[in-house]
Amino acid sequence: MKIYLRDKNYNWKAHDYDNLSELNTIFEINKISIGNSATIGNSATIGNSAKIGDSATIGDSATIGYFATIGNSATIGNSATIGNSATIGNSATIGNSATIGDSATIGYFATIGNSATIGYSATIGNSAKIGDSATIGDSATIGNKIELITGLYISGSKHPLTYTGNKTISIGCRNMTIEKWLYKGLEIAKYENYSDKQIEEYKIYLELADKFSN
Repeated sequence: MKIYLRDKNYNWKAHDYDNLSELNTIFEINKISIGNSATIGNSATIGNSAKIGDSATIGDSATIGYFATIGNSATIGNSATIGNSATIGNSATIGNSATIGDSATIGYFATIGNSATIGYSATIGNSAKIGDSATIGDSATIGNKIELITGLYISGSKHPLTYTGNKTISIGCRNMTIEKWLYKGLEIAKYENYSDKQIEEYKIYLELADKFSN
């Protein structure tokens, strides 16, 4: 079995997983921490200063970014990608081919479906569930125990819009209920220098999100 780590020239280098003494030395050089009873899959890639918790499982061909933290008993699926400085909570499950953005946080016992995409600096709460192929935008926040089987994500011409459960919407870095967006959205849009055309565009998105939430 092979595991890929950066060498001193920052090129990926394959190492023999069966040669534990060599791997331990390489881990120390690259400041990688691997917990007790953790499992690293074939052809997995682990960035410098990453931390893998006790009994965690990293799937085949998965990628763990620089300074990423994988919690105890967490499971990272085959070909999944965990971004730099991302945090995966204890007992969380990341599906096959899912992508977790840089600096994103996935809560304890959360489940991210196969091929789902979680944006940069997004936060997924404890025990939340995100469905297969769903997309959660950058800096969006999904609360604890929220279940989004089918996601709503619109890139938009100004800021991305993400439905974040319980009739709430994230636009850019703001997260509010749809009702509050409909009430205060015009004020916020003017503050953010939205054009009249963009204001009308986002009204349509909010109406669509309201229908989606029902």
